[in-house]
Amino acid sequence: MKIKGLLLGMLAYAAMVACTNEDIVKNNVNQPEKVKGNLSLVISSTSNSSRAADNEESGVTDPGIEGESTVTDAVIILNRLDENGNLTKEEFGGYLTKAQLNETTASGETIYNPFFTLANSGWYKVLVVLNPTESIEAIANSQQSTDKSKYEQIAESSYTTTGDITIAAAGQFMMVNKKEIKVDVLSNNYEDPTIEEVEVERVVSKINYVVAKPNNLYPLTVQTTDYAIAETTSGYYIYPDNKAVRLTGLHKAKNLDNDNSDVWIHEGTDGTDRRAFIKTEKTYGQTGEHIFTLLEPFPKFEYYTTSTDGKLDWTVKLDKYALVNLSNSVYTARHLTDASWENFRTLGLLGVDNMAYMVDPNSKNKNNVTDYDQVFGSYFYNALKNVNADKVDEASDDSQVYFQDLPTANINDNAQVGHRLAYCLENIVKKEKQVPALVTGIIFRGQIGDETGEPVGTIYKCNNKFYTSIDAVKADNGADASYDTYENGHCYYYSSEICHNKGDQYMDKAIMRNNIYVLKVTGFENIGGATITIDPSGEESDNNFYLQLNAKIIPWIVRFNNIEF
Repeated sequence: MKIKGLLLGMLAYAAMVACTNEDIVKNNVNQPEKVKGNLSLVISSTSNSSRAADNEESGVTDPGIEGESTVTDAVIILNRLDENGNLTKEEFGGYLTKAQLNETTASGETIYNPFFTLANSGWYKVLVVLNPTESIEAIANSQQSTDKSKYEQIAESSYTTTGDITIAAAGQFMMVNKKEIKVDVLSNNYEDPTIEEVEVERVVSKINYVVAKPNNLYPLTVQTTDYAIAETTSGYYIYPDNKAVRLTGLHKAKNLDNDNSDVWIHEGTDGTDRRAFIKTEKTYGQTGEHIFTLLEPFPKFEYYTTSTDGKLDWTVKLDKYALVNLSNSVYTARHLTDASWENFRTLGLLGVDNMAYMVDPNSKNKNNVTDYDQVFGSYFYNALKNVNADKVDEASDDSQVYFQDLPTANINDNAQVGHRLAYCLENIVKKEKQVPALVTGIIFRGQIGDETGEPVGTIYKCNNKFYTSIDAVKADNGADASYDTYENGHCYYYSSEICHNKGDQYMDKAIMRNNIYVLKVTGFENIGGATITIDPSGEESDNNFYLQLNAKIIPWIVRFNNIEF
């Protein structure tokens, strides 16, 4: 992102090298008489690109929301280069508060009017950090106490989090110039300063989700036996302590102990903890669903069934998601490397000077991993192995840690961009290490239902057929048949296909700063897994790739018009 039309002039403020009264003098009209350089920077956001998609551009852009583009303060460092073009300790600039940005409004646009005057002309490197962290502010305000310049200290600094990304809080999105900026400051004319354009970008990334099907409901056809349970419903049971729970997968049956009266059987988890219920005329709250009472002792029963042709039209509703391997650290300024991972640089563009990869603070260590069956908690929060163990079921929906409710309708004004699932930080490893254990991925939970979307309750899979009762499994396959149990009708889909530039020889499965990764599930080939089972060293463990996931990258654009620094 560039910040478009944002004019930075340099206000006489906090020079970080000693300046005598002979260096800068004010005359009667408050203009400098003896200055060696005036510089204004034009900071602008990335314009809409017509380029083909590559690792820097996707061809599609989005302005984001207001809180993602607000500027509250800044750190600007100008490092005067020596005759060989190397950084020195001679630096100008510093920390600017919002008040020191001199905010004004013109033609409906917010403008900031700070102005710097330099004591010396010559070549400078410029580092711009908008909405800096406290640690960056501290570097800018400190006295030189290390062998490194403030420019180097800030450019090489990193940000680490345990999940609450403060540099992505509303109005606090940290932004840094993306290219290395060198400017030859020649003008000592207050009215006609040297002008240099600067692009800045957000340091964080964003993962969004677009609802492709109404209510996230996907139709599919499954193989079954020649009959199926005729009627299934949902309702509420109120325990003696007044705790109300919603039961799905209540199957209608005949109570053989009571003249074939109606009874509703709940299969439980695997058919061994069945319970019988009687439907009352009362409904629960505003849900319109009936309240059921528990029938004890458990009766002999027979399901009402209907004949099939060996197939059933079912649905899967995606209702929850968990992002996995969200990086916990990011560099303040871009770090890049070539394909060999031997030559590193700070600031610049991918594809220029053989730069092939972005780099995060943990990239080198992740590239050295050989044992993928680890938690990797030092690199990620929401680590794959932890999320893998956080199975969601009806009893634990409120207590689970990682899974969140998935949006079910496109209410965003921009349906192309969709809903934000999370802000996140860069996650980059070399191509051969882009495996589930180390790349950012997503797990969806699905609720299996009939063709109307009504949950069918616990189901069973045996010999590639699906059954709604354990009795049907045994009748069709024998009492000793092995089968998978989909507790409460839940299934899981995993994908590592959150791609930066799909198929790229370097930045394929990667998360890069200032990019929105928009996820859209286009359809299913079959029911997902009964449990979350992922091979951390390779692709999805099931040979059938059930989840079709489209991911595209949308660079943010933040527009600050005519802002003068």
